[in-house]
Amino acid sequence: MTLLRRTHTRDKTEIMHAFDPFANPDDYAGMVIGNDLDSVLSACYLKQKFGWDVAAVYDYKNLWVGGKREPFLDAFNSGKLIAIDLDVYYAKVFSLGHHILEHRESDSLPGHARTLNPNFIRGINVTEFKRKYPLGTIHFLLWLLGCRPLSRECLLTVWLADSSFINAQSHRFAKNVREWVENFLDLDLFKQMLGEVDTKEFEEELSAGVLQSLKGSDLCGATGQVTSRHLQLSGYQCQWMDPNRQNEAIQKLFGAVSGLTGWQAPTFPSQFEVIQGQRGKRPLDNLLRDHGSLDGFLKSERVFSYVFPYNDSVNYTHQFS
Repeated sequence: MTLLRRTHTRDKTEIMHAFDPFANPDDYAGMVIGNDLDSVLSACYLKQKFGWDVAAVYDYKNLWVGGKREPFLDAFNSGKLIAIDLDVYYAKVFSLGHHILEHRESDSLPGHARTLNPNFIRGINVTEFKRKYPLGTIHFLLWLLGCRPLSRECLLTVWLADSSFINAQSHRFAKNVREWVENFLDLDLFKQMLGEVDTKEFEEELSAGVLQSLKGSDLCGATGQVTSRHLQLSGYQCQWMDPNRQNEAIQKLFGAVSGLTGWQAPTFPSQFEVIQGQRGKRPLDNLLRDHGSLDGFLKSERVFSYVFPYNDSVNYTHQFS
């Protein structure tokens, strides 16, 4: 049974009780994270909150293991590691992500037995793609777990994650961002920022402060598919591809984010062993024709993770052998 699916709950105690790592953090040994700014922010916040360090990175194709493969797999398969800013279809591991993962309400999705996802909670699937969660994992964490007063630099950095401030400006997404902030992530500091993000002054402050700090890492450049309304800011999602080759830049990124937020940076391994995955993409109608349902596809193709990037296609990675 997928965690809290279609419960529409906003009870933080209920959510934390259902997601055991937040209820019993001392029982967990570390984090598997994604490979971008939102993942780094979330990892720093959770290090500050629970003391967890980074054990591995998953980029939705390859699993980069800090240290040796076998000890990692033992910990991972025993459920002692948490996947953060990731949607992992693996019933042994607690994971927290925010992609669309449901095709229809009748999907059983046994691999998401330990997945916490705001779209699941609100029952949003591909038929309501425009209502999908529009912010970062870090926004969800701050709402759920609470925060001491945040510095201005921290708030600006949070709204940079997953281009959230650009989503809040966009004619396509602004209404949805406001709906989530007002009706689910009911946090005053988010509501206050909504009144600022679509201004030139906000973008000037973001550019002069946060973006200048992030430029210390070679990962953070002004490239990307979307741009802001006023200064045409783009990119700065700080994504990496190879944590061995790019390790120094990633370490600098963690240091910069720690300085901007005031949160302690987790230990990030200096060397990784890669477990290579096989990535695929299928049109949804093609998948349903061949397998009958999303459940049938996930089982027969032995899928480890998947997302709906659009309402008519699925990106996925096979289980690791």
